[in-house]
Amino acid sequence: MGLLILMMSTSLICIFLNKKDQYVGIMNLFAIWAVYSLSMWSGPGVSWTSLSSMACVDVFSMSLISLTFWVCGISIMASGGMSTLRGNYLSFCWLTVLLGLLLVGCFMINSIIVFYILFESTLVPMVVIIALWGQQPERISAVRYMSAYTVGGSFPLLAVLVVMESKIGTSFFWFMSTKVQFESWFWAMCFLGFLVKLPAYPVHTWLPKAHVQAPVGGSVVLAGILLKLGGYGIFRLMMTFSYGLEGFGLLAVSLSVFGSLYAAMMCACQSDVKKLVAYSSVSHMAFPIIGLFSCTEVGVSSAFIMLVSHGFISSGLFVLCSISSELTATRNLSLMSGVCRAVPVLSFLWLVFIMSNLGVPPCPSFISEVLTVVAVSSMGPYVFVMLAIYLVVSGVYSFSLYCQLTHGGQVGDWRMSFDMISLRDLMSLWLLFFPLVEVLFKWDLWSVF
Repeated sequence: MGLLILMMSTSLICIFLNKKDQYVGIMNLFAIWAVYSLSMWSGPGVSWTSLSSMACVDVFSMSLISLTFWVCGISIMASGGMSTLRGNYLSFCWLTVLLGLLLVGCFMINSIIVFYILFESTLVPMVVIIALWGQQPERISAVRYMSAYTVGGSFPLLAVLVVMESKIGTSFFWFMSTKVQFESWFWAMCFLGFLVKLPAYPVHTWLPKAHVQAPVGGSVVLAGILLKLGGYGIFRLMMTFSYGLEGFGLLAVSLSVFGSLYAAMMCACQSDVKKLVAYSSVSHMAFPIIGLFSCTEVGVSSAFIMLVSHGFISSGLFVLCSISSELTATRNLSLMSGVCRAVPVLSFLWLVFIMSNLGVPPCPSFISEVLTVVAVSSMGPYVFVMLAIYLVVSGVYSFSLYCQLTHGGQVGDWRMSFDMISLRDLMSLWLLFFPLVEVLFKWDLWSVF
């Protein structure tokens, strides 16, 4: 509870600063909160540490809280160019602070009804960010898609929670449990809202639309944090309902295996670099679903390694997309071809984040993919075949992306220098890369053995 009090008090203090100083103050707030959250990490395992009658944390929730502070701070840092766009840039900073408060509440609260309210409330700041700072007229349709999918998918969960609380008389996670066997429709109603949020195939179509229309700060927060909220919600409900792998779990795993391959093939067909990265997120979010619904300890560990590492990797790719598109005034790969050669550090950073996204050893995503294969090894050989094909296709689009960006034919007369990339952008990329090294050497923190 001390973290929430610290966030509220320091935010109120920052409001009274000069408008010119509030930007620096907000950046310092996220840095202070991130450092304080690291001191709250508990030991490995799924045992909750009670902070108050309404708040509990464990290593899973605290890792996502630290990820929230880190990525939200980076989103503000990478969005410095938004001051020239419509709307007030300081308003974007405060919307990011509000989003951080709601997300921290989601990861700490132990009441399932309050968790649902906070879970749905995170949609409001993100919709405002896309609607105000999106650069294309299609942003309104993207907001409609996002709202319809998220709210419509989570409404069955609300009906289940109301019925459960009316029967049991409590909304706390550890008091709610199901003692009888339910049909697959019950589990579908419970997990549909979280599967849409991840998103899972075939309810993924809202994510590429939202990413393409969102500003760089919105894409960073959406890919780095909001998608992880769906995996965290699935994990908590599975703990609460003592869920075993039944018909719905097998369906979710099967669709996720196929969805990962489908999204990877869609990546290979894209000409818009931002849409390519968005479909890559859809492809990688299949692994947490597979790991969680395998209902094994190895699967849970693999899911959280992928959730945390993907938060940094995907955010870095969207920042790189923003930098490259600002230099070339386009997101089309054929027009951006060869441009990154003019700035060697940009080519190096593209290589680092593409290889991390691909899962080249010893990247954390590689550890997650290996553990996921181990977790689903008992489901039959078709899983190995599908995942093997996925690895080949993901390698194809990853190497194709890098080659087109750095080794393609030069289009137009590009005259660029290192000075055209701000130090702020480079710092945001290095600050996203550094935690990946920490996850690599500390991945055993998410072990539940």
